[in-house]
Parts: sequence; C-alpha cells; structure tokens
Amino acid sequence: MAKIIQHNYKYISSFKKVIVYYDNGQDSLSDIIMDAFLMFDNIELVSDFDHEDNRIFQVADMLTVIDKLCYKIKNKISFNRSEKDFFNDKKIKEIINLLKNKRFK
Repeated sequence: MAKIIQHNYKYISSFKKVIVYYDNGQDSLSDIIMDAFLMFDNIELVSDFDHEDNRIFQVADMLTVIDKLCYKIKNKISFNRSEKDFFNDKKIKEIINLLKNKRFK
C-alpha cells in the first residue's frame, strides 16, 4: 500500500482535499492507513460515517470484491456459492476489462 501511495504521490497531492474512508474494522489496518497517508497535508481520514448512506464507500467495497474475484480467476481458485450467485466468469471478466485502466499502478 505504501509503495502505491508513494508512486502516486504527485497525483494524490494534486487534489485540494482527499478523503480516506475506513470503517475501523481492524486496528492494524487503521494504523497502516494512517501511517501511509501521514506524508500528505491534503488528507482527511474519516472513520465515523453511515455505510449505507455513503456511496463512495459502497463503490470501494464493490471494487474490493471485484479485486478478490480477479485474484481467484488469475489463481484458478473457485468462486464460493454466493460469488457464483452474483457473478459468472464472463460477467466478472467484462467488469475487470472495463476497470483495467482505472487502477493505480
């Protein structure tokens, strides 16, 4: 995570304000997030918010699921039952293809 943030420092710094949402689910992850963004003056860390009402958090959660499914496809790991109910290989590959140019390097 730190390498990605450092590699994209100029891009992240170009914004007047960047809000990082995290849900305090894991103390160790919260510490990593806070440490990773310490180098920026334009970062606001937000942990107390309504998950259902905050669309950006919902999108981030969805992208995390897609990343997990992408990992499973690349490593030939079967989807679990609920993943199969929502996604088939063809659909998830379409989604991954649409998103491939949208991620940080």
